[in-house]
Amino acid sequence: MNVGQAIINLRKERHLSQEQLAFDSGISRHFMYRIENNLASPTVKTLEKLAEALAILPSKILSDAEVL
Repeated sequence: MNVGQAIINLRKERHLSQEQLAFDSGISRHFMYRIENNLASPTVKTLEKLAEALAILPSKILSDAEVL
């Protein structure tokens, strides 16, 4: 699996819309779409923002991406 799919799964587990996660992370919904669809790669800073909004450690996103 990839980072985008891992973020989608984590977001859906928390019943968040793409728009809500983007807002909570302080990134644009368009950029959120691009990350989830593997059209853009998130920076470490962006991963930190997403993880904070999801109430997880950034490493969780990466480990889920590797496992799935």
